[in-house]
Amino acid sequence: MSLLDDLVNNYFNKDLGLIFTKIGIEPTRITEINRQILKEVTLAQWLLESTRGKSDLAVNANNFAGLKWRDPDMKGFAEPLKIKVPSEPEEVEFCKFIDIDAFIIGYWKFLTRTPYKGLEDHANTPENFLGFLKAKGYSSDPKYVSKVVDLLPEAQKLLANAGGVTIPASVEQLQLIRAPKEVEVEQNFRVEGVARLTDSGKVLSIMIDNQFPIPNVAINQDGKWQFDFVFKQQGDRRLIVAVDNQTLEIQIKVVVPFDHKDNENTQQPTASSLPGAKVIKLGGSVGIGGVNKADDVKAIKARLHELGYKWVGDPNSANIDRGLFDAIKLFQSIIAGRSTINGDGRVDVGGITHRWLQAANAPRWELMPKSDLDNGFVNGELEDTQDNHDFGTHWLADVIKVIAQDYQNSYRNTHPKAAPFAINDVSLPHGGDTPDHHGHETGMMCDVYLPKRNGAFGGIFWSSSEYDQDATRAILKSIRKQKLVKVGAVFFNDKKLIQEKLCTPMIGHDHHIHFEINPPLRS
Repeated sequence: MSLLDDLVNNYFNKDLGLIFTKIGIEPTRITEINRQILKEVTLAQWLLESTRGKSDLAVNANNFAGLKWRDPDMKGFAEPLKIKVPSEPEEVEFCKFIDIDAFIIGYWKFLTRTPYKGLEDHANTPENFLGFLKAKGYSSDPKYVSKVVDLLPEAQKLLANAGGVTIPASVEQLQLIRAPKEVEVEQNFRVEGVARLTDSGKVLSIMIDNQFPIPNVAINQDGKWQFDFVFKQQGDRRLIVAVDNQTLEIQIKVVVPFDHKDNENTQQPTASSLPGAKVIKLGGSVGIGGVNKADDVKAIKARLHELGYKWVGDPNSANIDRGLFDAIKLFQSIIAGRSTINGDGRVDVGGITHRWLQAANAPRWELMPKSDLDNGFVNGELEDTQDNHDFGTHWLADVIKVIAQDYQNSYRNTHPKAAPFAINDVSLPHGGDTPDHHGHETGMMCDVYLPKRNGAFGGIFWSSSEYDQDATRAILKSIRKQKLVKVGAVFFNDKKLIQEKLCTPMIGHDHHIHFEINPPLRS
């Protein structure tokens, strides 16, 4: 048995609650689910730091985490060992542990030191935990978090195998993750998917309507692939994505927008006649690198403020600052259907951002719906005063309410003891980067608690005996019925429900459902 096997088997059988009690971490502050998250992410750390148990530190000192000697904190848990490692120019004192048991306890003891005070508040996701450690100086590598996260599937598989559970490859064939169902003529959109890791490096065959190829789209080393496209003509369009003998068919409806008669010479884009539409006359661009005429700045700020992006500041002031720039970027990311912030922060005259700001259904930024127990809906995030991922687009809020009502009508009315549809994280008050997630930046995605057999929800894995698979199946069906939901981006790891094509497997989704929406057509 290899050193890595010894580490994995030992760690699998460890009770982190007992370790936390022994070293001074309050175990009640870290839930059972979060302990499992910590076990997986720390093993991924050790895979990286120890080169899968083959580094000199691992072999000679049972130190799989690159822990440097700290006196007096590590006395009684380890001994100092001066050793030359590739990352240091000279010999450095590291911790030497007598065995793997001592290392596991010593690792967590190391994290009770003053720089890591408050760790318990950052245990809910791998990204949050790793980001906290990095911010406190655990690693100087700017890509440290992503490197460890990339090893999470391997760590999860090793721990599962140690417990006698076999985890199949998460992707066994070409798979679509994100694509719009409807787009406008001339609207840029993105298609995303994932392939088998064995297909990485291969070039996809992509055909539009069996006539027009999209060249040079390769599968990345992590199996992911994506491409951007623009349709020039309306109609029911068909994309075929293939590699070897695997094929995906994607249907997209392309429609002519109401302002299709406008062109590059149109000074003022046509506004919708529907209620809620707004005419915004601009004499120049507004935002980062814009002309920023006073009246134009006020007009854009007023519209964004009206739509709920109130951090733009006083709408009667022509002052421009980061609040305005961030709001424009968020707005741009929303209308593009992105999960992360990605915009240039500028409203160009007649451009798509300008047109969406005028639209009757321009995305409003708002607090997510309150719980409605009569309709079987609970907003657990709003009720959690320690967290503030409570905000998102009104598009998502509307979808959430419809899902809850459909689940109530289609399942809970005949199963009154079933758990409600209970949601968790959406986005932060101003959107943008969150340490708890990769994504969740644009108010277009939502996490859902797992239902329990006793009518409660949350705090369990899909493998738990308390888990209510029938209620989950009904929830997934209600989610997938919604027109705006990206059916490939309904993430959950219940193997049976994956086989039923109700959800897509994704790292970190053993204890909750995640779904995303597309923007609607502009009106």
